[in-house]
Amino acid sequence: MDKLQLLHSYQNLLQLTTKKGVFSHLSGEHTTPFSGNGLDFKELREYTTGDDIRHINWKVTARSRNPVVNVFNEDKQLNILCVYLNSGGLYFGSKRAKKDLALEVFGNLAFSSQAKKDSFSSLFFSTNKEKYFAPSNNKIVIEESLKYVYKLDPIGKNINFKNLSDYILANIKQKSIIFLIGDFLELPDLKLLNAKHEIYTIILRDRFEEDLHLFGEFNLINTNTLEDAQILLDKNACDKYNALLKEHDIKFISHLKKLKIKHTKIYTDDKVLAKLKGVFL
Repeated sequence: MDKLQLLHSYQNLLQLTTKKGVFSHLSGEHTTPFSGNGLDFKELREYTTGDDIRHINWKVTARSRNPVVNVFNEDKQLNILCVYLNSGGLYFGSKRAKKDLALEVFGNLAFSSQAKKDSFSSLFFSTNKEKYFAPSNNKIVIEESLKYVYKLDPIGKNINFKNLSDYILANIKQKSIIFLIGDFLELPDLKLLNAKHEIYTIILRDRFEEDLHLFGEFNLINTNTLEDAQILLDKNACDKYNALLKEHDIKFISHLKKLKIKHTKIYTDDKVLAKLKGVFL
Protein backbone atom coordinates (compact mmCIF):
# COMPACT_ATOMS: atom_id res chain seq x y z
CA MET A 1 0.00 0.00 0.00
CA ASP A 2 1.54 3.36 -1.04
CA LYS A 3 1.46 6.61 0.95
CA LEU A 4 -1.60 8.01 -0.82
CA GLN A 5 -3.57 4.82 -0.13
CA LEU A 6 -2.51 4.97 3.50
CA LEU A 7 -3.66 8.58 3.71
CA HIS A 8 -7.02 7.72 2.12
CA SER A 9 -7.54 4.86 4.62
CA TYR A 10 -6.59 7.18 7.44
CA GLN A 11 -9.07 9.82 6.27
CA ASN A 12 -11.87 7.22 6.25
CA LEU A 13 -10.93 6.19 9.79
CA LEU A 14 -10.97 9.81 10.96
CA GLN A 15 -14.42 10.38 9.49
CA LEU A 16 -15.73 7.37 11.41
CA THR A 17 -14.16 8.36 14.73
CA THR A 18 -15.34 11.97 14.47
CA LYS A 19 -18.95 11.19 13.61
CA LYS A 20 -20.17 12.69 16.90
CA GLY A 21 -17.80 15.62 16.67
CA VAL A 22 -15.06 16.94 18.93
CA PHE A 23 -16.52 20.27 19.95
CA SER A 24 -20.24 19.58 19.77
CA HIS A 25 -20.85 22.16 22.48
CA LEU A 26 -19.53 24.76 20.05
CA SER A 27 -20.78 23.54 16.72
CA GLY A 28 -23.60 22.04 14.69
CA GLU A 29 -26.95 23.80 14.90
CA HIS A 30 -25.48 26.23 17.39
CA THR A 31 -27.51 28.13 19.91
CA THR A 32 -26.07 31.53 20.73
CA PRO A 33 -27.02 34.36 23.09
CA PHE A 34 -28.28 36.36 20.08
CA SER A 35 -31.97 36.65 19.27
CA GLY A 36 -32.74 35.24 15.87
CA ASN A 37 -35.18 33.31 13.75
CA GLY A 38 -34.14 29.82 14.76
CA LEU A 39 -36.53 27.15 16.00
CA ASP A 40 -35.03 26.88 19.48
CA PHE A 41 -37.34 28.79 21.84
CA LYS A 42 -35.52 30.89 24.42
CA GLU A 43 -37.99 33.03 26.40
CA LEU A 44 -40.98 35.38 26.42
CA ARG A 45 -40.63 39.13 26.87
CA GLU A 46 -42.69 42.26 26.41
CA TYR A 47 -42.94 43.69 22.91
CA THR A 48 -40.68 46.66 22.21
CA THR A 49 -40.60 48.97 19.20
CA GLY A 50 -38.80 47.30 16.31
CA ASP A 51 -39.66 43.70 17.26
CA ASP A 52 -40.89 41.46 14.44
CA ILE A 53 -44.69 41.28 14.78
CA ARG A 54 -44.54 37.72 13.46
CA HIS A 55 -43.01 36.75 16.80
CA ILE A 56 -45.90 38.03 18.90
CA ASN A 57 -47.35 35.29 21.09
CA TRP A 58 -51.05 36.03 20.68
CA LYS A 59 -52.28 33.62 23.35
CA VAL A 60 -50.06 35.09 26.07
CA THR A 61 -50.78 38.60 24.79
CA ALA A 62 -54.54 37.98 25.12
CA ARG A 63 -54.16 36.69 28.68
CA SER A 64 -51.85 39.46 29.86
CA ARG A 65 -53.43 42.22 27.75
CA ASN A 66 -49.91 43.39 26.95
CA PRO A 67 -48.07 42.49 23.73
CA VAL A 68 -45.58 39.68 24.33
CA VAL A 69 -43.10 38.23 21.83
CA ASN A 70 -41.33 34.88 21.54
CA VAL A 71 -37.53 35.09 21.61
CA PHE A 72 -35.49 32.36 19.93
CA ASN A 73 -31.90 31.28 20.05
CA GLU A 74 -30.17 31.98 16.77
CA ASP A 75 -28.77 29.14 14.71
CA LYS A 76 -25.25 30.28 13.90
CA GLN A 77 -22.46 28.72 11.89
CA LEU A 78 -19.07 28.90 13.58
CA ASN A 79 -15.87 30.07 11.93
CA ILE A 80 -13.19 27.51 12.77
CA LEU A 81 -9.55 28.26 11.99
CA CYS A 82 -7.04 25.48 12.54
CA VAL A 83 -3.45 26.76 12.80
CA TYR A 84 -0.75 24.13 12.27
CA LEU A 85 2.56 25.31 13.78
CA ASN A 86 5.17 23.64 11.60
CA SER A 87 8.36 23.54 13.68
CA GLY A 88 11.33 21.18 13.68
CA GLY A 89 10.32 19.75 17.05
CA LEU A 90 7.43 17.89 15.41
CA TYR A 91 9.96 15.55 13.81
CA PHE A 92 10.71 14.00 17.22
CA GLY A 93 8.87 11.08 18.80
CA SER A 94 9.61 7.86 20.68
CA LYS A 95 6.23 6.15 20.14
CA ARG A 96 5.50 7.99 16.91
CA ALA A 97 6.54 11.38 15.51
CA LYS A 98 4.71 14.41 16.85
CA LYS A 99 4.13 15.25 13.18
CA ASP A 100 1.89 12.17 12.89
CA LEU A 101 0.11 13.17 16.09
CA ALA A 102 -0.46 16.66 14.63
CA LEU A 103 -2.01 15.11 11.52
CA GLU A 104 -4.48 13.14 13.63
CA VAL A 105 -5.41 16.17 15.73
CA PHE A 106 -5.87 18.28 12.60
CA GLY A 107 -7.99 15.58 10.95
CA ASN A 108 -10.29 15.24 13.96
CA LEU A 109 -10.90 18.97 14.07
CA ALA A 110 -11.40 19.22 10.30
CA PHE A 111 -13.92 16.40 9.98
CA SER A 112 -15.75 17.48 13.14
CA SER A 113 -16.19 20.92 11.57
CA GLN A 114 -17.48 19.38 8.37
CA ALA A 115 -19.92 17.10 10.22
CA LYS A 116 -21.32 20.07 12.13
CA LYS A 117 -21.54 22.22 8.99
CA ASP A 118 -19.12 24.82 10.32
CA SER A 119 -16.92 27.06 8.21
CA PHE A 120 -13.44 25.50 8.39
CA SER A 121 -10.19 27.17 7.33
CA SER A 122 -6.58 26.19 7.98
CA LEU A 123 -3.31 28.06 8.24
CA PHE A 124 0.14 26.48 8.11
CA PHE A 125 2.79 28.66 9.68
CA SER A 126 6.46 28.60 10.65
CA THR A 127 8.51 31.81 10.44
CA ASN A 128 5.87 33.09 8.00
CA LYS A 129 2.75 31.76 6.27
CA GLU A 130 3.39 28.52 4.39
CA LYS A 131 -0.16 27.83 3.18
CA TYR A 132 -3.69 29.04 3.81
CA PHE A 133 -6.90 27.20 2.90
CA ALA A 134 -9.84 29.61 2.78
CA PRO A 135 -13.06 28.93 4.77
CA SER A 136 -15.08 26.04 3.40
CA ASN A 137 -17.24 23.12 4.45
CA ASN A 138 -16.43 21.21 1.30
CA LYS A 139 -15.12 17.69 1.90
CA ILE A 140 -12.73 17.92 -1.05
CA VAL A 141 -11.13 21.11 0.29
CA ILE A 142 -10.73 19.55 3.74
CA GLU A 143 -9.13 16.45 2.23
CA GLU A 144 -6.74 18.67 0.26
CA SER A 145 -5.65 20.36 3.48
CA LEU A 146 -5.08 16.94 5.04
CA LYS A 147 -2.91 15.90 2.11
CA TYR A 148 -0.92 19.09 2.63
CA VAL A 149 -0.39 18.21 6.31
CA TYR A 150 0.74 14.74 5.35
CA LYS A 151 3.44 16.08 3.02
CA LEU A 152 4.71 18.83 5.36
CA ASP A 153 8.38 18.73 6.29
CA PRO A 154 9.08 20.29 9.72
CA ILE A 155 12.87 19.96 9.58
CA GLY A 156 14.69 23.28 9.92
CA LYS A 157 11.52 25.24 10.73
CA ASN A 158 10.90 27.67 13.62
CA ILE A 159 7.74 29.46 14.73
CA ASN A 160 7.64 33.25 14.79
CA PHE A 161 4.62 33.94 16.98
CA LYS A 162 4.71 37.70 16.41
CA ASN A 163 4.47 37.17 12.65
CA LEU A 164 1.68 34.66 13.24
CA SER A 165 -0.30 37.10 15.38
CA ASP A 166 0.22 39.92 12.86
CA TYR A 167 -0.90 37.71 9.97
CA ILE A 168 -4.09 36.50 11.65
CA LEU A 169 -5.08 39.96 12.89
CA ALA A 170 -4.52 41.43 9.41
CA ASN A 171 -6.20 38.67 7.39
CA ILE A 172 -8.85 36.94 9.54
CA LYS A 173 -11.52 39.62 9.87
CA GLN A 174 -14.43 37.58 11.24
CA LYS A 175 -14.29 36.53 14.86
CA SER A 176 -13.22 32.89 14.86
CA ILE A 177 -12.54 29.93 17.07
CA ILE A 178 -8.82 29.34 16.55
CA PHE A 179 -7.13 26.04 17.37
CA LEU A 180 -3.34 26.38 17.66
CA ILE A 181 -1.63 23.00 17.14
CA GLY A 182 2.07 22.67 17.99
CA ASP A 183 4.62 21.57 20.54
CA PHE A 184 5.02 25.10 21.95
CA LEU A 185 8.68 24.83 22.84
CA GLU A 186 8.75 28.62 22.52
CA LEU A 187 6.85 31.03 24.78
CA PRO A 188 4.23 32.86 22.69
CA ASP A 189 2.32 35.96 23.69
CA LEU A 190 -1.32 35.30 22.74
CA LYS A 191 -2.81 38.40 24.35
CA LEU A 192 -3.58 40.31 21.13
CA LEU A 193 -4.99 37.27 19.32
CA ASN A 194 -7.15 36.36 22.29
CA ALA A 195 -8.62 39.86 22.42
CA LYS A 196 -10.21 39.41 18.99
CA HIS A 197 -10.70 35.65 18.65
CA GLU A 198 -11.48 32.65 20.85
CA ILE A 199 -8.25 30.69 21.23
CA TYR A 200 -7.69 27.01 22.07
CA THR A 201 -4.17 25.59 22.33
CA ILE A 202 -3.31 21.96 21.70
CA ILE A 203 0.18 21.13 22.99
CA LEU A 204 1.79 18.11 21.34
CA ARG A 205 4.47 16.26 23.29
CA ASP A 206 6.29 12.96 23.65
CA ARG A 207 6.68 11.66 27.20
CA PHE A 208 10.36 10.92 26.62
CA GLU A 209 11.17 14.58 25.87
CA GLU A 210 9.62 15.65 29.19
CA ASP A 211 11.45 13.02 31.22
CA LEU A 212 14.82 12.66 29.53
CA HIS A 213 16.98 9.76 30.69
CA LEU A 214 19.79 9.37 28.18
CA PHE A 215 23.35 8.81 29.31
CA GLY A 216 26.53 8.81 27.23
CA GLU A 217 28.09 10.78 24.36
CA PHE A 218 25.74 11.62 21.50
CA ASN A 219 25.79 13.53 18.24
CA LEU A 220 22.61 15.61 18.56
CA ILE A 221 20.96 17.58 15.74
CA ASN A 222 18.74 20.58 16.42
CA THR A 223 15.73 19.91 14.18
CA ASN A 224 14.84 23.62 14.20
CA THR A 225 18.22 25.03 13.16
CA LEU A 226 19.89 21.88 11.73
CA GLU A 227 22.94 22.58 13.91
CA ASP A 228 24.67 19.51 15.32
CA ALA A 229 26.96 19.04 18.30
CA GLN A 230 28.72 16.32 20.27
CA ILE A 231 27.18 16.30 23.74
CA LEU A 232 27.93 14.23 26.84
CA LEU A 233 24.72 13.53 28.71
CA ASP A 234 24.78 12.47 32.34
CA LYS A 235 22.20 12.54 35.14
CA ASN A 236 22.93 16.17 36.03
CA ALA A 237 22.51 17.31 32.41
CA CYS A 238 19.24 15.41 32.04
CA ASP A 239 17.89 16.71 35.34
CA LYS A 240 18.73 20.29 34.31
CA TYR A 241 17.02 19.85 30.92
CA ASN A 242 13.91 18.31 32.53
CA ALA A 243 13.72 21.16 35.06
CA LEU A 244 14.05 23.83 32.35
CA LEU A 245 11.28 22.29 30.24
CA LYS A 246 9.03 22.00 33.29
CA GLU A 247 9.67 25.66 34.14
CA HIS A 248 8.92 26.61 30.53
CA ASP A 249 5.57 24.78 30.60
CA ILE A 250 4.60 26.31 33.96
CA LYS A 251 5.14 29.80 32.49
CA PHE A 252 3.19 28.94 29.35
CA ILE A 253 0.23 27.39 31.19
CA SER A 254 0.18 30.38 33.56
CA HIS A 255 -0.03 32.67 30.52
CA LEU A 256 -2.95 30.66 29.12
CA LYS A 257 -4.81 30.64 32.43
CA LYS A 258 -4.35 34.37 32.84
CA LEU A 259 -6.00 34.89 29.45
CA LYS A 260 -8.60 32.18 30.18
CA ILE A 261 -7.50 30.21 27.12
CA LYS A 262 -8.50 26.55 27.13
CA HIS A 263 -5.68 24.12 26.50
CA THR A 264 -4.80 20.45 26.49
CA LYS A 265 -1.57 18.51 26.20
CA ILE A 266 -1.66 15.41 24.00
CA TYR A 267 1.15 12.86 24.03
CA THR A 268 2.20 10.60 21.19
CA ASP A 269 0.77 7.56 23.01
CA ASP A 270 -2.59 9.19 23.86
CA LYS A 271 -5.98 8.49 22.31
CA VAL A 272 -6.44 11.77 20.47
CA LEU A 273 -10.22 11.93 20.15
CA ALA A 274 -10.73 11.18 23.85
CA LYS A 275 -8.30 13.95 24.85
CA LEU A 276 -9.92 16.50 22.55
CA LYS A 277 -13.45 15.71 23.70
CA GLY A 278 -12.31 15.74 27.34
CA VAL A 279 -11.32 19.39 27.06
CA PHE A 280 -13.61 20.88 24.43
CA LEU A 281 -16.91 19.32 25.54
